[in-house]
Amino acid sequence: MIFLIFLWLLPAYAAKCTPHRRGIRREWGSLSSLERINYIEAVQCMQQLPPVLSQEVILAARNRMDDFTAVHINYTMHIHLNGALLGWHREYLWLWEQALREDCGYQGYLPYWDWTLYPDLPNSPIFDGSSTSLSGDGNPDENYCVTTGPFAYMQLNFHDDNGSFEELPVTAYDYSPRCLRRQLNSTVINTHANADVVARLLASPDISTYQERNDAPMDPTKRRNGVGVHIAGHQALGLSMHDFFASPQDPAFMLHHAMLDRVWAIWQAQEGAKQRWAVNGTMSLYNAPTTPEITLDTVFEFGVLGRPKTVRELMNPEAYDYCYAYE
Repeated sequence: MIFLIFLWLLPAYAAKCTPHRRGIRREWGSLSSLERINYIEAVQCMQQLPPVLSQEVILAARNRMDDFTAVHINYTMHIHLNGALLGWHREYLWLWEQALREDCGYQGYLPYWDWTLYPDLPNSPIFDGSSTSLSGDGNPDENYCVTTGPFAYMQLNFHDDNGSFEELPVTAYDYSPRCLRRQLNSTVINTHANADVVARLLASPDISTYQERNDAPMDPTKRRNGVGVHIAGHQALGLSMHDFFASPQDPAFMLHHAMLDRVWAIWQAQEGAKQRWAVNGTMSLYNAPTTPEITLDTVFEFGVLGRPKTVRELMNPEAYDYCYAYE
């Protein structure tokens, strides 16, 4: 189902990003209770809207949120552990934010989860299981299903992955209703996504170093040497969030990736044009040379979610279609 193209495109005209137009993405803990509830209700709205994708094509597509999961699954092998991760997911987040606002009447912007603020995940405002959280830990007496908060007993529709990072599971699009599962692990965050780790990431001298520190060693033989902040966030929530293909089913996915986007945006702005437009790698797992080197004119696709875009269009949060910043 993968359709990858590499073309020269002229980006669509977009109005200039001004302070008046700029959307501000804020950390979850800084939102008021009402602002958190508004976001939660917008996500729940996405779970109630019909999908764009046909169930004849994607068996598990039962709602609008499933469209986002299906697209992520479809491109997984081309957007992870390589040069496409950051740019592709920046657009993916923006498309999610636009859908919340346009389809569900959400008036805010995408929040983010700052890993450095919460050394104790179960007692953090994002995972404490309260009515203003994204639900809490999984219940070990119920197969680690999430049983507290707004997404308690939430139904996931896509099949579990097969634990492989090497190929798309044959069951990837099967309808397999199950619960949202978590096994919160504060140690992972405190070890691999603390303030010192983020500072080291921001001090990366070039994009290839940044990618390695953000994600994991691109050489698969060195994967045991550690994980970056990207993988740490997935591992810290475990189970559903640690699904290589279908992790967007966990409502925390978008906030984790918003933090990744925030840190990348800060790094990009540090050295002006040198880092703003820096690209490296291919669209193959571990940057294998089975696909061409990514350039600013490489085109990424987003299936039913939005139009194809050049990498150039994805490099600045305040250019082309984008007009947002992080608090």
